[in-house]
Amino acid sequence: MRLLLWAPLAALVALGAVLAFRAGWIAAHLTESMAIERYAARYMAETGAQAADCSAVPGARVWLVIRCGTGQDRRVYRVNRFGGLVTGQPADGDRMKEPNT
Repeated sequence: MRLLLWAPLAALVALGAVLAFRAGWIAAHLTESMAIERYAARYMAETGAQAADCSAVPGARVWLVIRCGTGQDRRVYRVNRFGGLVTGQPADGDRMKEPNT
């Protein structure tokens, strides 16, 4: 009877362990090149331009800042350590401003 009381907690702990392992696995095996290739492919699909138009630099608050294209077709993808898009091209057409250096 007591086993049934602890079973939901044990299942929750096991699920948390699996999710933590998965997140660590992704972070350990994701390279900068893989992230750049992924967002360059996205840029190619969105605009039909070449992947060679993309470059990346380390970000201050994000892992990578990937910039693709020039002028009106410019896209800026801010990528976290897990490869997820933090902010991308805004849907309403409001372009992100580039840093002044």
